Amino acid sequence: MSIDLTFVGQIVVFLALVWILARNLYGPLNNLMEVRAKRIADGLAAAEAGEEAKAEAQAEIAEALKSAKAKAQEIVAAAEKRAAEIHEESVNKARGEAEQIVSGAREEINAELGRARQALRQEIADLAIMAAERVVESELDASRHGKLIEGIVSKGFGNA
Repeated sequence: MSIDLTFVGQIVVFLALVWILARNLYGPLNNLMEVRAKRIADGLAAAEAGEEAKAEAQAEIAEALKSAKAKAQEIVAAAEKRAAEIHEESVNKARGEAEQIVSGAREEINAELGRARQALRQEIADLAIMAAERVVESELDASRHGKLIEGIVSKGFGNA
C-alpha cells in the first residue's frame, strides 16, 4: 500500500473533522453530561438528606407521642385522684351534716322530754293539791279518804 496524496488528504480531513466535532459537539455535550450527572448526584444527595430528615422527624414524632401519652396518663391519674378526693370530701361532709342533724334531733328530743316531764310534774302537783283540798273538805274518815285519793289519782292519770 502506498501512501499517496489522497490518503494524506483523507487523514487531514478526518483529523479536522474530529477536531471540529470535539470542539463544537463533544465538548458541549460532555459539559452537559457533567452538569446532568452533577444534578443527578445532587438530587440523590438531597434524597438521602430527605430520608435522614424523615427518619429524624419520625423519631421525634415517636418521642413526642410517647411523651404525650405519658403526660396524658399523668393527667388521667391526677384527675382520678382528684375525683377520689372530692368523693371523700363529699362523704365526710355528708357524715358531718348527718351527725349535726342527729345531734340537733337528740337535743330537741331531750328538750321535749324535759318539757313533758315539767308538764307532768305540774299536773301531778295540781292533782295533789286538788286531792288535798277535797280531803280537807270532806270528813277525815280514813276509808273515805283513801277511796277519794284513789279515785282522784285514777281520774287524773287516766286523762294524762
